Amino acid sequence: MVFFQFLIVFFANHVLPGIYVIDQTKLPHVGGDLLFAFILGVINSIICPFLQMVKKTTFSKLFCVCFVLNFLGYAVLKIAPLGIQITSITGYFLAAGLVATGSFLINCFEMQEKRGEQGFHLPE
Repeated sequence: MVFFQFLIVFFANHVLPGIYVIDQTKLPHVGGDLLFAFILGVINSIICPFLQMVKKTTFSKLFCVCFVLNFLGYAVLKIAPLGIQITSITGYFLAAGLVATGSFLINCFEMQEKRGEQGFHLPE
């Protein structure tokens, strides 16, 4: 799951408007943007195990946690750029929103899969 989370963050940073990746022409492309994508991917992938410790997990709790963590993650880029510059408020909302949505969907799938093995279903 970390790989898919990483891909979503990496895609958002390189494709969406309003985000500029510093030194993206270097090969091999190992820079701060990969570090940021990996760290945010790991954080997004531990949401599911963390929320499973809470007995009453709902879609709304899951989405709120994904939403807040990703918006805070992209807000950190204003303090410490890490190879990525957000050049517009639109870029900030597009990137954080896309990554939060992707994280929510991947975590929903993972929670449904784990609860399906135990015979439980995620309440709505």
